[in-house]
Amino acid sequence: MRAGALTMGVVTAAVLLAGCGGGTGDGGSKSPRPKGSASSGTSAKETKLSRDTVRRNVRAAAAAGGFDRIVDRAGTPARCRMIAAVPTDGVPKAAALAKVVADLKDRGWEQVFRKPEGDGVTWLFTRANWGLYVFTTAPSKEDPDGLRFTFSGQRLDCPNAPATASP
Repeated sequence: MRAGALTMGVVTAAVLLAGCGGGTGDGGSKSPRPKGSASSGTSAKETKLSRDTVRRNVRAAAAAGGFDRIVDRAGTPARCRMIAAVPTDGVPKAAALAKVVADLKDRGWEQVFRKPEGDGVTWLFTRANWGLYVFTTAPSKEDPDGLRFTFSGQRLDCPNAPATASP
């Protein structure tokens, strides 16, 4: 329960921060709002994705990074959310994460930002009507055995989607 509350707290904070700006973490600055243009692998007419499509994309991206196990963290499937964690023995290797990110981009997910945070990293991707956070965390005193690699998706056109702050 505590890990679920922590994950949702991180996701909520990230959603609010994404609405206020942020950069790519590599010196460049990029608007946190999608441009509406299609990326390679995405149809220009694609406006809606199902939760199942997002889950399949997440599972495929995790597999591309060499992660063969994914745990659904949202409990009862919700049509507007998708939270999944990848059990790891520590912070995932940068090369494996690069493969996950590359696979998501190949599937049409647009990277909005990348932000290093301590010993972890948070990415935000968008595609059609979904936003997807991918984040890693380092062990902490408060949660030494917690999950280190999580995907958290939110359907942006859902009636109960959280509001984002204005920049």
